[in-house]
Amino acid sequence: MKIKSLHKEYIQKSRLFCYPLLNIKRGSSITPIQTFMAFENVYDFSDKKFICQYHMRNDQEFIMFQNIKLRQNPLFHEFHLLNDGTGLYVFDLSKIHNDFEHIINGKYSALSKQSKDKISNFFSNSNAHYVYIASYLEPQKYYNLYSELLNVDIKHIKACGELCSKPDLKLETKSFEKTMNESDNLLNLPIQTNN
Repeated sequence: MKIKSLHKEYIQKSRLFCYPLLNIKRGSSITPIQTFMAFENVYDFSDKKFICQYHMRNDQEFIMFQNIKLRQNPLFHEFHLLNDGTGLYVFDLSKIHNDFEHIINGKYSALSKQSKDKISNFFSNSNAHYVYIASYLEPQKYYNLYSELLNVDIKHIKACGELCSKPDLKLETKSFEKTMNESDNLLNLPIQTNN
């Protein structure tokens, strides 16, 4: 398949470049709601954590997936249960700190061969996605094509070097939302009113 158009909307870079590093096969019926590389007031980008947010389910399929693919993953670090019934599975990518830094800085072509192979293999069964991923990991092979698609002189494409935008660090950060309403008053304390 050939690239005929470019993505205009933001694509979560943690989903593209970090999730495949967990060695979870693409096509699983259980996928994260969203992925992040920071968690407000808990993990900064310097902590080199990758965070997957999942709907917490009680069915056998999810329990097996959670136990085998998430909690027993060699990169698994910890789990946070959120008030909205979702869970954050946190993975430690500090062993591949250089690759994590390359992702944060939008230098996808500088990723190690091992990480590039994992990312490529993850997307290999989807022609529609694979060709984009290939262009992000090996941009020099696609400079002419992007030059034509963007109607920009190739020297500008080469000067930029990368063919995928840098991560939006705000969108790659899970905000810490503590929502407490009257029904969450677990101690059943009287609610004060100004009467």
